[in-house]
Parts: sequence; structure tokens; C-alpha cells
Amino acid sequence: MKPFTLDAVLQHRKSLEDQVAYQLVKAREEARDAQRQLNEEKEILTFLVETMAREQTLGIEVVKLAQFEQRIILIGKQVQALQALLQKKQEAVNRAQKYLIAKSKDRKIMETLQQKQDEAWQQYLNKKETATLDEIAVIFHNRE
Repeated sequence: MKPFTLDAVLQHRKSLEDQVAYQLVKAREEARDAQRQLNEEKEILTFLVETMAREQTLGIEVVKLAQFEQRIILIGKQVQALQALLQKKQEAVNRAQKYLIAKSKDRKIMETLQQKQDEAWQQYLNKKETATLDEIAVIFHNRE
């Protein structure tokens, strides 16, 4: 009897691997977006600090200086929040990569198992064919 074919299992494993690959791409895009936002906020922060320093050398009103400082503090907090978000996104990318590697290994193992199973089945069929041909040869040899 022919052994169970693993085609359905392999298709399922491939489907899971494709889903994980999609999740990895999505995680990388989210990390890239977070990095872009972080860079933009850092540029804004740098511009504000430079502008405040330039305004201080030229002379600035106390109210305007306080507004600059508040804005710098706010942007600084946003930068910290974005750094934490970026760290989480990077960790998600790393987890997705590891998961994809695991799913790829699982699929490869199943492919190898199917290949060995197919080879064993072919060897069985070859032995059976050889035995049948030997029986036929013996029968014809006994007739003569």
C-alpha cells in the first residue's frame, strides 16, 4: 500500500511560511516608518535647539524662550517615545525573522521526509517488480 502523501502537509507548511514572510515584510515596513518618524523628530529637535541658541545670542524675550524650551521638552519626549517604539519594532522584526527561519526549517524537513518516503516507495516497487520478473523467468524456465 502506498504511504500517505505529504502534499497537503507541505502545502500547509508553505502557506504558513508565506504568512510569516508577509508578517516579516510588514514588521520591516513598520520599523522603517518608525525610523523615519524618529529621524524627522530628531531633525525638528536639532532645528529648535539651533534656532533657540541663535535667538539667545541675538536677544530673545523671556516668553519666547520659555515657548522654545517647552517645545524642545515636548519634542524630546516624542523622540524618546519613538525610540522606544522603534526598539519594539526592531524586536518584532527579529522575532518574525526567527519564526520565518523556524517555519522554513519545518517545511524543509517535511520535504526531505516526503523525498525519502517517495524513494523508499520506489525501492519497494522496484523490488516487487524484480521479484515478479524473477517468478516469470522461473516459470518460463520450468516449461522448457
